[in-house]
Amino acid sequence: MVVWVSEARAWAPGLETPAAWSAWSDHPQAIVSDERPSAQQVPAMTRRRLTRWGRQALEVAGSCAARLDSNTPVIFSSRHGDTQRTLGLLQSLAEGQPLSPNGFSLSVHNSALGLFSILHKLQSASLALAAGRETLAQAWLEAISHLATGAPRVLLVHTDEPLAGTYAPFTDEIDMPASIALVLERKPSEGAVAVSLRSEPSSAVADKHSMMVAFLGWWFSFSPSLHYNAGGKTWCWERLEHDT
Repeated sequence: MVVWVSEARAWAPGLETPAAWSAWSDHPQAIVSDERPSAQQVPAMTRRRLTRWGRQALEVAGSCAARLDSNTPVIFSSRHGDTQRTLGLLQSLAEGQPLSPNGFSLSVHNSALGLFSILHKLQSASLALAAGRETLAQAWLEAISHLATGAPRVLLVHTDEPLAGTYAPFTDEIDMPASIALVLERKPSEGAVAVSLRSEPSSAVADKHSMMVAFLGWWFSFSPSLHYNAGGKTWCWERLEHDT
C-alpha cells in the first residue's frame, strides 16, 4: 500500500534541522553523545522526570502534534525501550532496595506514548510496539493497517538509544540516540511524499547499522529507495512519483 508522508521530524545530538540531517546523510555514521533534546513542549515538571529516551520521543512527536486531531491513531515504537531506567530498577532489586513508583511507571514500554496522549488530549487508538531489529518496519505496517481501515492519518514515532551498561555486550547492531516522527496519510496532500514498503525473504547478512539509522540516512538523502536486511528479510522503502 502506498502512503503519503506529510511530515517528518527527527532529532539526534547535533542534528535538529533538515539542513543538518541532509549534511549528515552524505556520510551517515552513528553519533556518540550525552546531549539531550530540550523537549520544551513538555511541561517542566514532567520533563524533569524523563530520561533522554523519553525526551527524544516527545521532542519529535510534539513537533507533529499540530497536524493531529483527537482521533488520530498514534504508534510509538522502540526496539529496546528505556533501558537506562529499566537497568536502574533491576539494580535496585538486586540490592534489595525498594523500587521508585515514579521510576517504575516511566519504565514501561508505552510510558512516552501515554504521556504524549495525556499532554495532547488524544483519545485515539494507540500502540507501543517492539519487534527486534525490524521494529521500525513493523510499526510502519501497523500504521498502514490503520490507514487501510479508514483512518485519514497516523502518527508514527520511533525512538531508541544504544545499549549501555550491563546490556552493552549483547549489542548486535550499530545504533545512536535518535528519534523520528512521521505523519502518514491515506490520501495525497500538498507537499506529501508517496512512499511504499515491501519485504521479501533473504539470506543476506543483516545490516550492521540499526534500521532507524539506515532509514534516517535514506530519508534525508532523498535517495529513491532503501534496502535493509534483517530477520531473514530484505525490507525496501521506495519514494514514488505521484501527483498530489
